[in-house]
Amino acid sequence: MRRRTLLELAGLAAASRIAAAGGPGGPKPASKIVLVTLGGIRRQESFSPDGVVNIPHLYGDLLPQSLFYTETWNEGVTSHFNTISSILTGVWQHVDDWGSQPPAHPTLFHYVQDQLGASPAETWVVTSNKALTANIGPGANVILSKQLLVEAVERIIRGYSARARLDRDMLLEELTAVMQDDYERIGWNVASPSTILNPEMKQAFMAALAGFIRGPEGPTSGDELTCFVAQEVLRRLSPSVLVVNFSDMEVAHSGTYSLYLAGIRKADRLVYRLWQFLQSLAEYKNGVTMVIMSEFGRDPDGSSTNGFFNHRSNTESNRCTWMMVLGQAARRPAVIERPVRQIDLAPSLGAMLGVTCRQAEGKLLAEFKV
Repeated sequence: MRRRTLLELAGLAAASRIAAAGGPGGPKPASKIVLVTLGGIRRQESFSPDGVVNIPHLYGDLLPQSLFYTETWNEGVTSHFNTISSILTGVWQHVDDWGSQPPAHPTLFHYVQDQLGASPAETWVVTSNKALTANIGPGANVILSKQLLVEAVERIIRGYSARARLDRDMLLEELTAVMQDDYERIGWNVASPSTILNPEMKQAFMAALAGFIRGPEGPTSGDELTCFVAQEVLRRLSPSVLVVNFSDMEVAHSGTYSLYLAGIRKADRLVYRLWQFLQSLAEYKNGVTMVIMSEFGRDPDGSSTNGFFNHRSNTESNRCTWMMVLGQAARRPAVIERPVRQIDLAPSLGAMLGVTCRQAEGKLLAEFKV
């Protein structure tokens, strides 16, 4: 079966689950936040004279309208789970790298639900990275998009299906079974009770999705599947806080530089697509802040850790990255050259949402328009 077909069916099944995962009405934050984190990208392959060729949308379309922080430092553990936990809590985290433990301090999701009384339907995470387990957002809805596809194929390989051969109907059947009965076992946490119960509404929803994902913009990679699922969360549920993680560039661990660059270029395209999509939605167009940031860089060429393969070294190449802020918080676009820290983001976003990140050690970013 072609890779595109696999991903189309995975997206269809995921969207079906999203349709049934809305939440009851309740208090909503004053602003809406979309935070996009990217796996490790070095500055030399992104915001450098030789690197901007890989990020035409970030550099040419989005930079002129953004608050752009040229030096955003990761001073913590440069693993995916710890880094994103630090960003969401405002405190450098030192827990298990593979997500077996939740962050040791409250996240932005907790503050929104605790201080505003908002329902879980207001807080979502959609991620490509298997290290970002449901522990990354206690109390929030967490969707691991790639794991859905992996689990469905494993069920087929292990003979759980009664069908004699692998075909589209068989895969769709297994994806549906996973989504309906077993999604929690693959690491998802969908905490919001259903609000879309009308069969006619659900049928119309599925028909629209089928047309979307089988069209020319249909998903062809893990990150494109993640982008698709994130768009459906935005379209159908309009949460106040959505965290999206793209990680196709982490193919760098395999040691293939061209695939690493391809992952960066894909992320550039998907980030721009997501921003355009937000501008098409009435609930987000004039009141959303979108933050795009790389989790860390990568090790320098010639290092003992194989350079771009990894992100382990205590070097500027690994620890110094960038952050772009669009929308409501960036009403006065500017390039900010003073150093900031990733843990400064949580209290700054919290102020926009109307909550106080009481345990955060980061500082408010003065340029944010609250």
